[in-house]
Amino acid sequence: MKMEENKELEVTESVVEEKESTKDKVEKKLQKQIQKSREKREGRSRILEYLSTEHKWENYLFLVISIVTLVLGALILTGALAVKDTFPVIGEHPKVFAWVLIVISALGVLYACYPFFKPAFPEFKKISWLPGRKFLGNSLRVFIFLTIFALLFLLYDAFITQLLANIIK
Repeated sequence: MKMEENKELEVTESVVEEKESTKDKVEKKLQKQIQKSREKREGRSRILEYLSTEHKWENYLFLVISIVTLVLGALILTGALAVKDTFPVIGEHPKVFAWVLIVISALGVLYACYPFFKPAFPEFKKISWLPGRKFLGNSLRVFIFLTIFALLFLLYDAFITQLLANIIK
């Protein structure tokens, strides 16, 4: 009898172990599926994460390239840099190409400069701004001061130019 009970116990233990192993297998499959779905979500966000992280030297290079293309677009627009008429599409419409080049490179400059100004945006929330009337009054005073200073330097320039013209004659 004891032997039969032992055998029955062994059989029930093995059945329980099989059930647990099946349960473990199901749990492992579920965990794999969950991990795959996480990886899919992270796959999309990895690209956005890479784009949103700051790559300082790449931004410097991109900024320089954007500025150079902006200058080239301006040179084409003013006529200082000519595109041959035989060049396909661009040669036929150099002004359109110049404007497209300027717009794209201006967007590139903004995109390259954004990470440098990004830390300043949260700081704006911390500023306690003046009321509108006082802010406009102070802004007007500063504008008047700058205008007077610009006129002063303009007068100095005219005076020095006249003085040098009289000395050279």
